[in-house]
Amino acid sequence: MKRSIVLSVLVAVLASAHLCAYAKEKKTVEPFDRGIGRQNSVFIPQGTVGAGVSFSYNNYSIGNGAADSGYSMLFNLLGDIHGNMLSFGISPYVSYFIKDNLSVGVRFDYDRSSLGVGNLSLSLSDDLGFDVKDFNYFKQSYTGSLTLRNYLPFANSKRFAMFTEIRATGGYGQGESYKLDEGDKFGTYQDIYNFELGLVPGLCAFVTNEVALEVSVGLLGFNYQKVVQTTNQVEHSEMEQSGANFKLNIFSIGFGLSFYIPTGDHRVKKTAEK
Repeated sequence: MKRSIVLSVLVAVLASAHLCAYAKEKKTVEPFDRGIGRQNSVFIPQGTVGAGVSFSYNNYSIGNGAADSGYSMLFNLLGDIHGNMLSFGISPYVSYFIKDNLSVGVRFDYDRSSLGVGNLSLSLSDDLGFDVKDFNYFKQSYTGSLTLRNYLPFANSKRFAMFTEIRATGGYGQGESYKLDEGDKFGTYQDIYNFELGLVPGLCAFVTNEVALEVSVGLLGFNYQKVVQTTNQVEHSEMEQSGANFKLNIFSIGFGLSFYIPTGDHRVKKTAEK
C-alpha cells in the first residue's frame, strides 16, 4: 500500500515537471502584422506642394459622310442616324503634404457635353416605328472637392507608387434638352445639385524629379442628387436620389500630369559654381 502511494506521488511530480518544462520551451506567438502602417520609405516628403491638371475630349460625328444614310445598330433597329456628340472636361487641382506621403488638397472640375441628332429612325417591326428629328441635349457642371490622399510606394521605390484618395465633392450643373418643330422650341431645363463622398485609387509614376504621370479610377461612392426641372416653361417637377456603389467605373478613368515641388530642406539645391 505504501509502495503504491509513493509511485503515484512520483508519477505526479514527474508529470508536473514535464509540463513546466514544456511551458518554458513554448514560444510566445505574436499577432501577424504586414507592416503597412510602419512604412519607412518616403515617396513624397512633408512640406511638398503639388499641383496638376487632367482633361478629356471626345468628338463623335455620325452619318455626315457623302451619300451616307447613317449606321445601322442594335440588329438594324436603329438606322438613318445623323448627329454629333461632343464631351469635354478639365480638372485642375492643388495639394499640400502635411506628412510624408500624406496630402490634403482641393480640386475643381468642369464638364461639358452636348448631343445633336438631326435624324434617327427606330423600327421595331414593319408596323411599329418612329423618327426623331432636330433633337438637342446640352449639359455642363461645376464641382469642387476636398481631397485626402495617401501614397504607398512599391518596394520602397521613389518613382512608382499607388495611392488612395478620399474625395468630398459638391457641385451644380445645368441641363437642357429641346426639340425644334417648325421654328418653335419645346424642351426641358434642369438645375442639378449633387454631393458625393468617394474613394479613388490610382497609380503614380515620376518621369523627372518633380513631374509625375497619374492614372486614377472611381471605385466606391456615396452620392446624393437633386434635380429641379421645368418643361416648356410651364410644368415644374423635382427629383431626389441617393445611393452607394462599389464597382469599377471605366467611364471615370482619369489621366493627369502633376508637379510636386519640395520645400525647405528637401528642395534640390544647385551646386555652387567654382
